[in-house]
Amino acid sequence: LDEGAPVISEPLELKSLIAEESEALAPLAQEKNVTTSVNGDQVFLVSSRELLHEVFYNLIENAIKYNVDGGSVTVTTKMEGDRASISVKDTGIGIPEEDQERVFERFYRVDKSRSKQIGGTGLGLSIVKHGAMFHHARVSLESEPNKGTTVRVTF
Repeated sequence: LDEGAPVISEPLELKSLIAEESEALAPLAQEKNVTTSVNGDQVFLVSSRELLHEVFYNLIENAIKYNVDGGSVTVTTKMEGDRASISVKDTGIGIPEEDQERVFERFYRVDKSRSKQIGGTGLGLSIVKHGAMFHHARVSLESEPNKGTTVRVTF
């Protein structure tokens, strides 16, 4: 998006696309002892497969990486009238309230020492935000430390 490259849109079914992303991240989930599930409605959207891949891969990867041993990640697709809503909910470490507004900024990391351990760059949620903006979607976040985080993208 920063480079102004052309974006190719096509009709997509998001639940199956998200299931593919979850499957691609299965080795990381196994390594972290985290279970993942994708459920909900079939959701159709004319969009860029590449951009949506970036959005959902980053959301699911973060939900796994910042989870607890034995935790879970649940992705739910939902049609609400003419709007599609995708939520990624984890049982992870959560995000302190004072950091929640900033986590979508480029290179922002909540806990720099932990992010270095895990390998975070601080770009994942910025990519999510910009991918959502391209689709005129809204991103919201609910989180509580030691209880988990839910990120919702509404198209």
